[in-house]
Amino acid sequence: WDLQAADQLPQSLRVFYAAVYNTTHQISYTVLKRHGRDIT
Repeated sequence: WDLQAADQLPQSLRVFYAAVYNTTHQISYTVLKRHGRDIT
């Protein structure tokens, strides 16, 4: 994920992009912690 690319999006989409990024990161971390697998 390129967080720098979000700067080119309209403000409403930046919020959405950040939410999706954070959710995906949280899921990836949970999988890594529980199962020892890096899914990124």
